[in-house]
Amino acid sequence: MSAAGPFSLENGWRPISDCFPLTDVLYLSQIGRNFGSGLSTLTSKNTQLTEQSCRLLRSVIVSFLWLFLVALHVNLSAQDRFLENGQPTLSGIDAGFFPDSPTRAKIDLAGEWSYSFDGETWRSVKVPSSMDFEGKVLFRRKFSMSEALLEKSAFKLVAFGINNEAEITINDVFVGKHSGAYTSFSFDVPDGALQLGAENVVQVAVQNKLLGRGTLPLRKHIWGWRNYGGITRDIFFVATPKFWVDDVRLRPTIDATSKQGAVDVSITLSNRLLAGLLIDSTSKKAKSASFALQVSLHEKMSDAVVAQSVLVPVAPESNKDLIQQVSLMANSVRPWSAENPDLYVVRVSLGATEPRQKNLSVIDVISVVTGFVQTTTDQQALFVNGVKTPLKGVTWHEDHPLYGGSLTYEQMEKDVVLLKSLGANAVRFEFHPPHPYMINLCNRYGLYAMVELPVVGAPGELLADENFRSSIESYAREMVGRDRASPSVIGWGVGSQLDVADVRTQEFVRTMTSFLKSQDARFVYVGTSMLMRDVASREADALIAAFYPTDLKSFRKQVQDWKKNHDRSPLVFAMYGKEVDHFNRNGRSDPMSQEAQAQFHLQYYGAIKELGLSGSFISAIADWRGDRPLMGLRQPDAFLHPVGLVSYPREKRLAYEVVRALYNDEKVNAIPIGAYRSAFPVAHVLSGLFVIVLVGYFYGYNRRFSDAVRRSLTRSYNFFADLRDYRTVAVMHTMLLVFSVSLTLAVILSSVLYHFRLDRFSDFLLTFFLPWDGLKEFVIRATWNPTLGIVSFTAMFFLLFVAVAAVIKLTSVVIRTRIHWFHAFAVLSWGALPIVFLSPLAMSLFKILENQLYVIPSLVVVAFFGVWTLLRVLNGASVVYDARPAKTYLVGLIVVIVLCGSLYLYYDGAYALSSYVRMIVHVLRSSA
Repeated sequence: MSAAGPFSLENGWRPISDCFPLTDVLYLSQIGRNFGSGLSTLTSKNTQLTEQSCRLLRSVIVSFLWLFLVALHVNLSAQDRFLENGQPTLSGIDAGFFPDSPTRAKIDLAGEWSYSFDGETWRSVKVPSSMDFEGKVLFRRKFSMSEALLEKSAFKLVAFGINNEAEITINDVFVGKHSGAYTSFSFDVPDGALQLGAENVVQVAVQNKLLGRGTLPLRKHIWGWRNYGGITRDIFFVATPKFWVDDVRLRPTIDATSKQGAVDVSITLSNRLLAGLLIDSTSKKAKSASFALQVSLHEKMSDAVVAQSVLVPVAPESNKDLIQQVSLMANSVRPWSAENPDLYVVRVSLGATEPRQKNLSVIDVISVVTGFVQTTTDQQALFVNGVKTPLKGVTWHEDHPLYGGSLTYEQMEKDVVLLKSLGANAVRFEFHPPHPYMINLCNRYGLYAMVELPVVGAPGELLADENFRSSIESYAREMVGRDRASPSVIGWGVGSQLDVADVRTQEFVRTMTSFLKSQDARFVYVGTSMLMRDVASREADALIAAFYPTDLKSFRKQVQDWKKNHDRSPLVFAMYGKEVDHFNRNGRSDPMSQEAQAQFHLQYYGAIKELGLSGSFISAIADWRGDRPLMGLRQPDAFLHPVGLVSYPREKRLAYEVVRALYNDEKVNAIPIGAYRSAFPVAHVLSGLFVIVLVGYFYGYNRRFSDAVRRSLTRSYNFFADLRDYRTVAVMHTMLLVFSVSLTLAVILSSVLYHFRLDRFSDFLLTFFLPWDGLKEFVIRATWNPTLGIVSFTAMFFLLFVAVAAVIKLTSVVIRTRIHWFHAFAVLSWGALPIVFLSPLAMSLFKILENQLYVIPSLVVVAFFGVWTLLRVLNGASVVYDARPAKTYLVGLIVVIVLCGSLYLYYDGAYALSSYVRMIVHVLRSSA
């Protein structure tokens, strides 16, 4: 069997035939022919281009389009990839949101659905499921409705999560529109929307495209999460009585000293045609019944009654909501904690009472699981039920290779078992609220949960936008409303990695903290990656540091400074982890080995304990996938984030066992050091040496070439004038020079990328300015494979020469002169001659950049030669145009301004460039 090459399927490359259907190939070829023909027509009046030259130009353009699409890795056949769960909705009290009740019925919509992109062609898919692409999709399902249920019930459509925007209709009747992924919501089904029989149709139009402005969440950059779309979680109908308990809001409190508990209950009652409920179906006469509420508190395990209210009369009005407040007091309740997760159930019963009777004829009953826990903050400490509690946490992401963002109930419980077996007492749901069943599991197993809004890496300007702020508040209301009764939730996060150096972020944190406090009493926290110049974090109750440490010494110094600047808030370090190659067991001297990851956690957890932080969260329990490819890792799947204590399919790593020992205060076994030698990118040296030998050979043995080089450098005006009048340069020599310059530039670019490949900030910049994931994925492969990179970048620079030469040729129309195509190409080629002198630097640049003292000087040298080349090209163009240099420079400046301005407007409109530039400046100042 032959060895796998850089373009082999084993290395993650797809066959060309899978990427480009024949119709698209023909279409691209036609574009190339039309463009080439148009350019030929444009230039035929002013030049003596041959038909052969036109064909060559058209071929170059078509080749460029092909190279562009290959780089983008466009796979048109993968547009409808779904990761399916399809399991039925969980029943019982542990279902979480909208638990089962004896007075209600659920119509589960999980299972087989149809989906379509155009409303005409339909395919099958199981729901819940995650669509692993961005776009708009229609989902449709038929369901049946019995006569008995239809006559006596009101209906709600409940969705645990639809990403990101959803518009729902039933039998072509509009039901509701929801925006915001990962929150659970419900819509009342309008009267008359449902029909008797099995021909009812529910349709959900889903759109999950994220933008740089306006959408919540915003379009993500690196180290985010995967933007799975579709009906990612459970969806079902709830049939309630026509007079029902619509909402129950709990506020349980406990006195940590006396163990006396209290529950404040806010109950919303709703009804449909209440007058009809007061008519006796037999006598057709009006009933004289009145209505009442009763609230009781039960132990979850035994169902024993702990406290019960008296009957509370209610006087509803037809088709109007009614809110009733009830309070319960309970003595000697058991507080909930991660060590003793004791749970209670608040049961709300709504019923009718006859005159002179005390019994309640139940109409509707609903149960809510809760617990009694007191969480407070004092200075730099966190207290749970009066006991100082350091958080030993891990982050969890809702992602799995089989299910995407639609994990099964079984898989979620397995993940929680992994967390408890590790010895963790807390979990951070990074990026967004989890499936409600995960919160239920935290309640039952005993895990402190930190839940946060999907506001990640947002600049202050975007946070100040009123519409965006309104979307965040609506999202926060749904997030808190669903999980406020859960004792495991100890804090709400307003966002992470925000621009906390911006006063607009300060106002956002202040406003959102106040808003969340109005919804629930738990503490509010904010995540920051800026430890200096922070003006916003003090507006929250607690602060988490959300930055990746670079080395242990600087980490200690940063945390010490951080503690001094935030001496009144609990400090939690919530984002430390180490990239790992799962199959690398070469010892801790290899930075990508499992042993190196284990050693990392051993050192950093020890430092965190020594520094006395309120807690820490390891990133993460398992690998996950993101939306943007990562440059810092050489792996088949560039979208995978391999930092978990277990792999993506949940295989334990050595770091899991080390952290388990640390969290349980056990002895850690010695970690083998191994032997490691870093790779040497010999392609840079050989390529630079090849340019030196090639140019040196022709310069020494070809008199015409050596004369052209000397005249181009020492008597550039005469050289370009002779080129204009007599075409004194050979085509072969010009092509040789273009190749040499392109190869030199390719080696320089490859060396720079190779040096910065592990730098997260450089990865962020590359992601921002290369927003096309396929193109960045190709650049990543080229970075880690210098041979592939140098070959690809050489071709890219060569095609760039052709494109710029075309601009020079077309600009002659503005100058009102006539030049040959070869003149434009030769001016650019020979104007770039100084770049060849960088070949000795290029061949060793990757090694020079390893010393931080030489990074800036080396880049300055490269920039100097770039400016020199630009001035030579403009000077040569002015000679060939036979125009005044000032006029040529002015036209060149206008072209550059138009080009840069167009790029700026594009990036600012699509990706909020100006906002992120200000944020980057703040990050750099904070780092300095």
